[in-house]
Amino acid sequence: MLYLRELIYWVRKMARGGFDKIAKVYDGLARMVFGKSTRQAQLFFLNEIQSTSRVLILGGGTGWLLVHLLKIEPQCEVWYIEASSKMLELSKEKTKHSNRVHFIHGTENDIPSKIKFDVVIASFYFDLFTDASLDSVVRKIQQGIKSDALWLVTDFINGKKWWQRTLLKIMYLFFQITCGIESSKLPDWNQQLQRMGLVKVKSKFFFMEFIEATLYGAQ
Repeated sequence: MLYLRELIYWVRKMARGGFDKIAKVYDGLARMVFGKSTRQAQLFFLNEIQSTSRVLILGGGTGWLLVHLLKIEPQCEVWYIEASSKMLELSKEKTKHSNRVHFIHGTENDIPSKIKFDVVIASFYFDLFTDASLDSVVRKIQQGIKSDALWLVTDFINGKKWWQRTLLKIMYLFFQITCGIESSKLPDWNQQLQRMGLVKVKSKFFFMEFIEATLYGAQ
């Protein structure tokens, strides 16, 4: 399940400096720890997206999910926001033959103000923030989307099992050291989204109920 020595190796090897430092090995690290679970979770609700949708992807990573989305719905138009320039380069390379993607180097602060999106995809994005800062993040997203937009959210959950708590601590320590993320623990993103007016329509658990793929809609 978890190869602790390999993780320690990468912690020692990587210098602090954001996700640029681990861009090329990020997907490999995820597979090493979680197998296919992270990808299966992110793909689970993609078929809910309509062909004419304007899709906002936040923290898209290396672009593999974008490739799958364009295969399923090639007519949708995508705005792909990623804070890591290296991740963005990898994503552009994977989709260099598509004219349906607008790449933005930034964060939720850089969501285009003149567009109202039909769909938001946030995969392992909300876990980067504290409970306090997540409120502001969600509000910024809400300002840029339609009132009936779909939210496809995939992330870890605060499970009660000892190995889940231990694994979360190790992951946060790793990403604090290598990437300098602000949070040291997983925020209650599920509760936060529902408190801000979203309704959980469907959900599916992966990796022994440690990862949740969730489809949200408006009230």
